[in-house]
Amino acid sequence: MINREVTYERDMTASYMKIPAGIHAGLDEKLMLRRKLPGALPVEKTYVDGSGQYWYNISGKQSLDMYCRVKEIGIDLVEHLIGSICSEIEILEWNLVQSGCLMLDPELIFLTGINQEVSFTIYPSNNTTIETEFQQLMEYLLTKINHKDEAAVRVAYAIYERTLEEGYSIPDVREVIRKAKYRETEEVDNLTGQKNWGSVRRGQDIGEGAEVNRQSRNEEYKIDTDRRTPGRAEKKQDERRQKTGKRGLQEGPVQRLWTFLQAQLGFEEKKAKEIECIVYPEEEIYVPEVEIHPTVCLGNLQSAPQGILLYQGAEQFPDIRLDRAVVRIGHGRDTDVQVNRDTVSQMHARILREGDSYYIEDLNSTNGTFVNDELLAYKEKRQLKVNDTVRLADLRYRFC
Repeated sequence: MINREVTYERDMTASYMKIPAGIHAGLDEKLMLRRKLPGALPVEKTYVDGSGQYWYNISGKQSLDMYCRVKEIGIDLVEHLIGSICSEIEILEWNLVQSGCLMLDPELIFLTGINQEVSFTIYPSNNTTIETEFQQLMEYLLTKINHKDEAAVRVAYAIYERTLEEGYSIPDVREVIRKAKYRETEEVDNLTGQKNWGSVRRGQDIGEGAEVNRQSRNEEYKIDTDRRTPGRAEKKQDERRQKTGKRGLQEGPVQRLWTFLQAQLGFEEKKAKEIECIVYPEEEIYVPEVEIHPTVCLGNLQSAPQGILLYQGAEQFPDIRLDRAVVRIGHGRDTDVQVNRDTVSQMHARILREGDSYYIEDLNSTNGTFVNDELLAYKEKRQLKVNDTVRLADLRYRFC
C-alpha cells in the first residue's frame, strides 16, 4: 500500500489522480514513463515546487473501492480481477519492471465499461511485496463479496487461505479457481443427473446421443414428407372449384364478403372505380413557441430542503426524488435512478443524505458533474443548498 497522500484533480478535458513521487524510483520509473504499459493507467511526471508528482489519467474509470461501495461483487469479478493481476505481472516482467511496482490497493485499481476492464496503478519505489499486496486485497474483497452466494464465498475463502501459506505465488491462485469450478460442475451434474462429458464414456455417450438425434430427425422428416405428399393440395383446390364453379380469388372468403357488401350497398365494381378522390387544401396550423421559464424553488422559506432535483429543460426527463440515504444516478442498470442519456455515464454521480443535509459526489463520470456550473473533482463531496443548479453532463436540474 502507498503511504503517501493521494489527491484528485479534474479539468474540462480529463480527470487525474496525483501521487507524490518516491525518492528512490530508479530504473523502474524510467521504464514506466518511457512507454505505455498494457493494462496500466497512463502516467506522466510533473514537478510542483520542486517536488515530483505522478499524474495518472483516470478519466471515465471507476475505482474498485468506489465500485464496492455501491454494489456487491460476485465470484465472476473476483476471478476476472485475479486473471488481470496475473497477466499484468507477466507484462511487467516482460518490460523489466519489478512486480512490486504493481499497486493492489482498492483505491488504486480502476474498472472501465460494461466488461469491467481493469487498469492498474504502477508506482515505483514501493516497499511491500506483491504477495503482501495481494493478501491484503483478498482480505478486503472478503468483506465486500455477496455472502448470499455460497459458491462465491467458498471460493473466496479458499483463495484467501492459499495466500496464508508460506511461499505461495499469485499464479497458484488460478489453480484454486479451476478446482473450485470443476467441483461445482460435478455437484451440478450429480443434482441434475446429467452425464459428465469429461468421463471415460464420453465417446460412447456422444455416439448414443447422435444416434437418437439421427432417428428423431428421420422421423420428423418422414412426417413432414407425408404432409407434403405431391398432388394433395391440387386435389383440394379442384374440390373447391367444383363446389363454387369459380377460379382464382373469387373462391376465397374475402371475395365473398366484398360481393356481399356490394349487394347490400348497391355498389357496382365499375362505379367504385369511377369515384374520384376529393382533396382538401391543407390549412396552416399556428403553433405557439414554447417559452421555458426556469423553475425557482421556494424551499428556502422552509426549514429543510425537500430533496428533489427539478429538471430544467425542454425534453421529457423526469424529476429526481432523493427519497433514500444514498441515491446513485446514471444510465446503467445498477443505478437507483436511471437516466436514459448517452452523455450520462453508467455510474455518473451519487447523492448522500445526512440528516437534513444533502451531499453530491461525482463518480468519475466522463462528462462531469457540476454544481452552479463548477466542475466537481473525483470523490469531492459538495453540500447542496436550495436553488443550487446541478448539471449531469448536459442535463440541468435545480435542487429543492
